[in-house]
Amino acid sequence: MILFDGSGSEWVAKIIEAKKNRLLVELEKKTTPTRESPIKTTLIQSISRGQRMDAVMQKSTELGVTRIVPVFSKNTVVRMNEDKIKKRIIHWKKILISASEQSGRTSIPNLMDPIEFDAECLKKYKSDLSIFFDTTGHDSLDGKRKQAITIVIGPEGGFTKDEKQSAIDSGYSIVQSGPRLLRTETAPIMALSILQYLYGDLSN
Repeated sequence: MILFDGSGSEWVAKIIEAKKNRLLVELEKKTTPTRESPIKTTLIQSISRGQRMDAVMQKSTELGVTRIVPVFSKNTVVRMNEDKIKKRIIHWKKILISASEQSGRTSIPNLMDPIEFDAECLKKYKSDLSIFFDTTGHDSLDGKRKQAITIVIGPEGGFTKDEKQSAIDSGYSIVQSGPRLLRTETAPIMALSILQYLYGDLSN
């Protein structure tokens, strides 16, 4: 069997003893596969309802995201108290682990605690290339290699004009998400796929 602990390595292991709630294994050989993306991507994602946010966690992990920052933006329809936030973080982390196992990743994306979407958040997670996806975007992507990329995805109701202006003031590129209106769980899949093709490991 193959085991991983999220540190970037895998172990070939042999089962020594198996019980209902306990598995004893012997680690035999350590390997370090190269399945992680060459770009470090941070996804700032407005929190959405139940299965929609679960889909974002799962699919973005499969597409090689490095870090996920759940945020409460002005039009976020989901509001949670501290107790519910803790439960959702536990739930999301389980999805990240499962998606990492399924996709053969050796590292688990770093899940940050949910925060308010504001200028401080934008500045804290800004990268070499920082993209604010919006239906009114006008900036374009170039083909130059990037080491780190941050993408911002809005809620079902979209971002407000003030939030867009805050992204512009923080130095983010405003990129159009396409001629069709995408769901909040579809947009990060689209964005990460394009970025992995242009700068990551989905191109030849």
